[in-house]
Parts: sequence; structure tokens; C-alpha cells
Amino acid sequence: MWKYHSAVRESSMDKIKVLLADDHLMVRQGLRAMLATAPDIEVVAEAGDGLEAIEKVKEHRPNVVLMDLRMPNLDGLTATRRIKSQFASTSVIVVTIYDNEAYMVDAIRAGAGGYILKDASKDLLHHTIRAVNSGGMLIKTSLLRKAMLDLADVSGDQSIGIHVRSRVRNGLTAREQAVLHLVIQGQTNKEIGRTLNISEDTAKKHVQTILLKLGVSDRTQAAVKAVRAGLVEPFSNEEL
Repeated sequence: MWKYHSAVRESSMDKIKVLLADDHLMVRQGLRAMLATAPDIEVVAEAGDGLEAIEKVKEHRPNVVLMDLRMPNLDGLTATRRIKSQFASTSVIVVTIYDNEAYMVDAIRAGAGGYILKDASKDLLHHTIRAVNSGGMLIKTSLLRKAMLDLADVSGDQSIGIHVRSRVRNGLTAREQAVLHLVIQGQTNKEIGRTLNISEDTAKKHVQTILLKLGVSDRTQAAVKAVRAGLVEPFSNEEL
């Protein structure tokens, strides 16, 4: 059974525009049918390969792309990297048959904010889209642990780790460091407030300050940067 880590922030009431990218028509039709039952989600386009997905993102500017991994012409990981580099505001969720740590780590490195299997329930698919669209991350918890541990190995990114470590240690208060640790554990603002005995609004303000000091736009980026920099442990020994 899959257990998911979810870190979300407040989302708008506008419809979430979704692009379906999969080389199998039946899969796209199935996803479209599942999403048709969500009043706040709208499929705006489909693509049969990675290259077409990039073009459709340019044309339709969706909020979220549901991305298959294995596609002709251009694979899903490469397409994800290009989409995130060209259209930073567009989120990508990998939808795949591969329950595999290595693929999931690669997906996070490419910029994906979600990783779910093609046999996921309709409710989980809806929740994943909403979570990722609102700046969160939703992937299998055990795989997230592996990803954070792998991302903590900053080989090839030493300068990033040193730069972030210097900036944050010189700028974060003790309270903000505590909040950052809870953000990495996937706690919501309400949960952070309860853990630290502060109000939800105060917790939210701390999170916003942390994002500003780290130079990132969402909790997922903050978690990855902090772990890469060695500022906090990826997770405790206790299973999340």
C-alpha cells in the first residue's frame, strides 16, 4: 500500500488547467474521464510525446502537466526538465507504472512535484493535482525518504550547498530553523503551529520568511535546498 507525503499551501478558487502527456490514447482517455468528475480541474490539451508536450505547454500554459515517463521522440524526464526551465510556473506530476526509487529520484531532480502510479484512485489523482498546483509535493513516503537522502549527496553541486548553508545559517533564526525542519517533514502550517505552540498565522509567516531567505518559491524547493546544504536531516529514523 502506498502512503503519501503531502506538503501543500493555500490554492486559488480558479480551475486548475491540466495537460495530459502520454503516448497511449487509452491512458489519456482514462485520465480525462477521471478528471471530468472534479469541478475545479479542467483538461485543456493532450500530447502523445515529450516534444508535443512542450509545445502544448507553450500554447496552453497549463497549471499542471500529467507526464508519462516512457514516450517516443522525447522522454518524460527530459520533457519535464525543459518545461520547468522554460515555464517555471507550470507544475509536473509524473504518472507512471514504475514503482521505483531511482525513477522517482530522477523525477524530483527534473523538477516534478508529484509521482504517482497509473493504478492510483480517482480521489488520489485529484488530491495530487490540487496539492502540487498549490506548491506542494505528493509522492510515496518511502520513496521521498530515498530521494531526500540521495539529494543530500551534493556531488557536483558543492557550491550550491555551501552558498545556501552560508546564507541560511547567517539569516535564519532558531525558530525559523525549527519551522524549516517541520516543513521538510511535510507538516502544514496548522500542524507546525500545533507542534511549536504558535498560531497557524504565525507559522505561515515563518514559512514565508524562510522561502524568501532561501530564495525559493515553495516548500518543496525549500526542503530540497536545505537537505542539499546539510542544514537539516532529511527525516528522523521514525517512519513518516
